[in-house]
Parts: sequence; structure tokens; C-alpha cells
Amino acid sequence: MADHLYTWINPVRESHIEQIRAILDDDGVLAMPMDVAWAFVCDASSPKAIDRMHRLKPEHPKSRPYSLVCSSISMAAHICNIDDKAYRWLKKSMPGTYTVILGRHPSLARQIKDKRREVGLRIPDEPLVRALIDALGRPLAASTLPAHGPGLTAEEIFSPEHPKFGTQVMDTWGHAIDLVVDLGEESPGQETTIIDLTEGVPRLIRLGAGDPGVFGL
Repeated sequence: MADHLYTWINPVRESHIEQIRAILDDDGVLAMPMDVAWAFVCDASSPKAIDRMHRLKPEHPKSRPYSLVCSSISMAAHICNIDDKAYRWLKKSMPGTYTVILGRHPSLARQIKDKRREVGLRIPDEPLVRALIDALGRPLAASTLPAHGPGLTAEEIFSPEHPKFGTQVMDTWGHAIDLVVDLGEESPGQETTIIDLTEGVPRLIRLGAGDPGVFGL
């Protein structure tokens, strides 16, 4: 059963960051709020942890890699190809409620043993997540918690409501993960806006919490 860690920001408690990092270093899987929704997160360089994420979300195609979460554009530049145009778009939108699709950097496969051609990049507007990534020193893999738990009816499975409170996450997923990191606040329970920048011109893939007007769309 997962531990339920209540923490805070402004300032971030360093002892809690170290506790969370130790779990990630040990192939752990966490649930934590990420600006628009609760997400499963793990060390993107841990195949064991990634496999555990797949078991938590069997409906997620294994051929579609999880988003990679960085703390800054400078960190993202080591996993994505960021040219001058992409940099200007990222400066306007990050940190924020967007997932931006970019071509992978040549060194990505060495960093996380992943041969994906494209990266879904997130730099969330969540200080706790960014502080954790800085402490870890490498990106996280992340996937939004489903709007349902295991063993539910078809009507419940297709409910549009994502969990909004840590107690809900703990009740539903606490048996299957290592830690629930809780700021004690209600999550919006929304999706990110997905923007494809692989062709140099922004293309809207999914409308979510982020305003696509930032990308001129």
C-alpha cells in the first residue's frame, strides 16, 4: 500500500523531495498533481518503472510513449530537437498546461533507452514537480490518471471525471503504487492542450486547458 505524503510549496520541503526522489531511484511509481490533473509519474530512464506504468494503464498503447516531463527548456534541449522557432514557442508557453510534440534529440536513446522518433514534452506550471525533477537530474515519464479505477462497470469506466483529490487517488490506486504526493488542494481534472511542432508550424492536436492562441491557433 502506498504512503500518503502531504507536502507543500513556497517553499518546497527539501526532506520531502529527497523522500520522493529515493522512491523514483528505486524504480518506484508515484501519483502526484501536475497543474491540470493527477498523473502517474516515474523515472523515465527506468524500464521496470515504465512497465509498472503500463500495467496501471493497460488501455495505453505500448507503441505510444508516455510524455516526458522536464523542469526547464534547457533540460528539454537534451531530449528534444529545439530549433529557433520551437524555442520561441516554448518560451511563450512553458511552463504551462501544454504538451508539445517535438522530434527527439539524438542522445535520447542513451538517456532513457527509448528509440521513439518524437517526444511529447511537458514543463508543468507546478513548482513541486519542477523541484523534484531538478533534484532527480533527469526527466520524468508521466501519464494522466484514468477517470476510472480497476474493476468498475462500463458506465463508470466511461465517466469523464478524473480524480480531483488525493484521498480519491489513494482509495483507488494506493494498492498499486508506492506513494501519493498530495498538496491538499483540488485538482482541475483536465487534459493538457497538445501542440505538434514537428513540422515547424504549430498544429493543434487536442484542445485542453492551455489556450492555443499562445501558438497563434
